[in-house]
Amino acid sequence: MKAFLSHSSADKESYVGIVAARLAAEDIVYDEVSFESGELTLNEIIRGLDESTVFCLFISSKSLDSEWVQQEVDGASVRLASGSLKCVYPIVIDRNVAHDDPRIPKWLRDNYNLRQVPRPVIAARRIQQKLRQASWAKHPKLKERQSAFVGRNVQIEAFERRFDDFSRSKPVLSVVGGPPSIGRRTLILNALRKLGLVGPDKDFPVLHLDRHASIEDFILRLLDLGASDTNYTELNLTERTLDEKVEISVGLLKDLANFKERVIVLDEGCLVTFERTLAPWFAAIANNADLAGMPLIFVASRWALHPGSARQLQPAVFSCSLGELDSSERRRLFARLLQIEGVALSNEDFEMFADLLHGFPDEVFFAVDLVARFGVKGALDRSHEIVEFNGEKALMLLRPFEENEAALNVIRLLAQSEVFSVEFLCQVFNADPLASLIGDLISEHVCELIGAEGEFVRLVDSVRDYVKRNNLNLAPELQKAVNIAIEGDIRRGNWNDYDSSRVAFLVKNALASGQSLDPKILIPSHILRAIKELYYDRGGLRRAVQLADVLLAKERSLDSQLVQDVRYYLCLVLARLRDSRVLDEAQRIHGDEHHFILGYYYRLVGRQRDAIERLNRVVTGPFVGVRAKRELIEVLLQMEQYDEARDMAQKNYEENRTNQFHIQAYFRALVMGSNPEQHFTQLEVLCAELEAVGSERARQMAMIGRALVSARCTHDHRALNQIDDAIAAFPRAIYPMLAKFDIGMSFRDEAAMQDALRRLEALVNDGASLSTKTLGMQRAYLAAVQGDLPTAQSRAGEVTKHFTDEARTRFLEKLAAVAGSVSVRAVGGTHAS
Repeated sequence: MKAFLSHSSADKESYVGIVAARLAAEDIVYDEVSFESGELTLNEIIRGLDESTVFCLFISSKSLDSEWVQQEVDGASVRLASGSLKCVYPIVIDRNVAHDDPRIPKWLRDNYNLRQVPRPVIAARRIQQKLRQASWAKHPKLKERQSAFVGRNVQIEAFERRFDDFSRSKPVLSVVGGPPSIGRRTLILNALRKLGLVGPDKDFPVLHLDRHASIEDFILRLLDLGASDTNYTELNLTERTLDEKVEISVGLLKDLANFKERVIVLDEGCLVTFERTLAPWFAAIANNADLAGMPLIFVASRWALHPGSARQLQPAVFSCSLGELDSSERRRLFARLLQIEGVALSNEDFEMFADLLHGFPDEVFFAVDLVARFGVKGALDRSHEIVEFNGEKALMLLRPFEENEAALNVIRLLAQSEVFSVEFLCQVFNADPLASLIGDLISEHVCELIGAEGEFVRLVDSVRDYVKRNNLNLAPELQKAVNIAIEGDIRRGNWNDYDSSRVAFLVKNALASGQSLDPKILIPSHILRAIKELYYDRGGLRRAVQLADVLLAKERSLDSQLVQDVRYYLCLVLARLRDSRVLDEAQRIHGDEHHFILGYYYRLVGRQRDAIERLNRVVTGPFVGVRAKRELIEVLLQMEQYDEARDMAQKNYEENRTNQFHIQAYFRALVMGSNPEQHFTQLEVLCAELEAVGSERARQMAMIGRALVSARCTHDHRALNQIDDAIAAFPRAIYPMLAKFDIGMSFRDEAAMQDALRRLEALVNDGASLSTKTLGMQRAYLAAVQGDLPTAQSRAGEVTKHFTDEARTRFLEKLAAVAGSVSVRAVGGTHAS
C-alpha cells in the first residue's frame, strides 16, 4: 500500500520534502523518489495513482493554482469513485488558505475534514496512520456498527434547544456526563450532525484525559492535533504560571476555531471532577472572552456536571447527563445491530435475547457478537454470559483472545499507559501483524482509536483496569523490546517530534528508574504518574517520596486538584514505608481521602482500633468507599476476626469477581474462619478463579489456597508438601511462608511453624516488608503450641494492644485453647506410655 503525495513543487523544500523523508520510500508515490527519469510526467502520475491506496493532498495557495495538482485531484476522484483508491487525506499547510476557499474542489470541502497541520512531522505521522488504517478494511462493518444510534430523544432535544437559542451566544463547552460505555461520544456526534455542525462523514479529533492529567496535558493534547506550529519544549510549561497556561490553551483553541474544528474529550475526572464541578483552570478557558460563541469543546465526562455549577457558567457551558438505555431503546439498538450483521432472528428468539439485556450499549453489542459468532443455539447456550457481562466485562471482552498470545501481549503493553501512539507500538511489534491485531481488538471493543486521525490507541477502561489490577505482565522478550525502544527514544531526545502519549510514557519510565531529564520536558502529571507507578509496583518507594517533594516544592504554580493527588499518593507511599511523616502530610488532604489515608496507615502499623474508626467514616463515600471497605476487611483479617469479615468480603468479591485481591480476601475469611469444611465447594471455586486470572501473584495465591484447603478442609498432611512447593516457586515472597505457619498451626506441627518463622525472619532481615505485629502473633502461637501459655500471653499483650476488646479476648482464648490441647495431648501421651 502506498500514499500518493500531491503537492506544488514550491512547497517541496519547506514542507513536503520533510514529510517524504520521514516516510519509507516504498510507502509513497513522490516525484523525487518514484518517478523514473525520461518518462512523461502525466504517465508517471497515472501509474502512481493506480498504485496508491491513500491520496494525500497538501493544500496551499500554490498547490491550488497548480494545473498538475488539479489533474492529480481529478484522477484521485475518479479512482475513489471506482473503489481502487481507498482514502483521500487533505492537509492544509498554508495559513492563508481558509477551509472554505473556493479553489478547493467542492467534493473535498463537503466530505472531508480540512485540517491545518503546520508541522511536517505530524503530517508524516498521520499519513503513516492512514496507510495502517487502510489495512484494517477486513472489518468493513466496523464503522457502520460504531455509528449505530437510537433514541436519546430527551438529550438530543436539549442540545437543539440550547444551540437554537439565539438570545444567547453558543456554548464554548458542552458536557455529556455518564458512566463509561453508556454512549456519551455517540450522542455528541449525532447531536452535532442533527444541528448541522458536522457533516455526515466527518469526524472530530478525540482527546483523552485521565484523572491525574491537568492543564499541561490539555495543552500537549492540543499540540498533538497539529493546528499550531508551536513546539513542546519552546513552551517550557514547568516555568509558566497557571494564568499563562490558560492563555496558551486559549490560543491553541483559537487556531482550531479558524478551521471550524471541534474537539471531543474523553474525560475521566480531569476537566469535570468527581465533585461534579469544572476544574478551575478549565472553567477559566471556557469563560475566556476570546472564545465566546465558538462551540469548540465537547466533553464526554465520567461525572455529570452539577446543575448549579452549570448554571453559574452559562452561557459558556451547556450540560446534560446520560443514563442507561430504556427497554425500547435497547430493543431498537439490538435490532439495528442484528441488521448490520445480517442476522435474522425469529420473534421468539429476539424477545428471549432482548429480555436478557440491561441498559448499557456495549452489552447489546456483546449479545449481537455472541449470536453472530455462535449462531442462535450457541448463543442461547451462552446466555449466562450476557447476564454476567456487566459484572465480568473485561473477561468477556478478552475471551476471544485467550489463546492468542500475540494479541494478549499487545493488550498488556497498552495497559502500561493511558494512551499509546500506533507509531510507538510499531517500534515494539512487527508492523504488519500489529495492524491486523489492532483491527481485531477494535472490532471486539477491547480498544479504541482516538486522536485527530485515529493515530492513538487506548484500551477500554474495564480491560485496562483488569490487566493493571491483576498485574498481567508483558512477555519478557517484549518487555525487553519496550525497554530498548524507551532507551533509544530518550537517547535521541527528539522531544518536539514525539507525540504527547510517547513523551508521557518515556518520562514516566525514566523518572521511575531514577534518570534525570531536562526540566523543560517535564510536566507535573508525568511526575505524578511515575510516583503512582512506583507505589503500585512496590519498589523504589523512597524515589517516589523524592519525586513528590520536587512537585510539592512548586505547588503554588500548580492546579490545586493535581497538588491534592500528588499529596495523596505521597501519603500512600509514606504509609507503606510506615513513615510517621504521613500524619503531618495527611492534615493537608481534605475530605474522605484524609480519613482513608489515616485508616490505611493505622492498619499498616497495627493500630487496628484507630483504623476501624477512620475507615468506618468513609466506607460509604462516593470516591474512596470501595478502597475503605477493602481496608476494613484487611483489618478484620489482621485481628483474625474471619467470620466477621466474611459477609463484607463476599460482597466485595461478588461485585468484582475478577479482582484477585477480592477473591483472596474472601477465600481467607472462609478458609481460616469457623467450620471451613462447610465452604469446601466455594473454596475450590475461588482457587480455580485465581488460577484463571493468569498473573504470577494470582498463581501464588492459588498455590497457597490449594494447600490451605487441604489442611483446613480435608485435614490432609500433604498440605505441607503443597505449601513447600509454593515456597520453592516464590522464594522471595512472604505469603507462602505465612501460609506454612498457618498450616503448621492447624496440625500443631511445631517443626513446620518454626521453619516458617525462621524463613520469615530471614526475609525481614533482608529487607522484606512484614509487620512486627504479625511476627509477634506467630511467636505467641508458637509458645502456645509448645505449651508455654505465660510466654504466649506475654507476647500477645503487645500484639493485641490496639485490637478491639472482642478481638483481643478471642485471641487470648484461642492461645489458651491451643496450649490446653497441647497439655492434654502430652498427658495422654504419658498415660499411654
